[in-house]
Amino acid sequence: MIPVTPYLAEYSVLVAKPNGKHMPEWRSCKVLGATTVGDEPAYVIEIYHSGTSSLTTTDEVKRLGPGNPL
Repeated sequence: MIPVTPYLAEYSVLVAKPNGKHMPEWRSCKVLGATTVGDEPAYVIEIYHSGTSSLTTTDEVKRLGPGNPL
């Protein structure tokens, strides 16, 4: 992993809707670095759910505005 100065961002996740279809939804995360998954580049992110946090990778993030507090 190549570490970066952590910053707040959003990552895309597919969410099942009541009509049975899956729709993309952007959720908050903290970007910690970059790595490769196979031969493709990916972001290393920290996500929060139900009071816990975990690390995962994703291929796309949306950085939150220039006044990012981190």
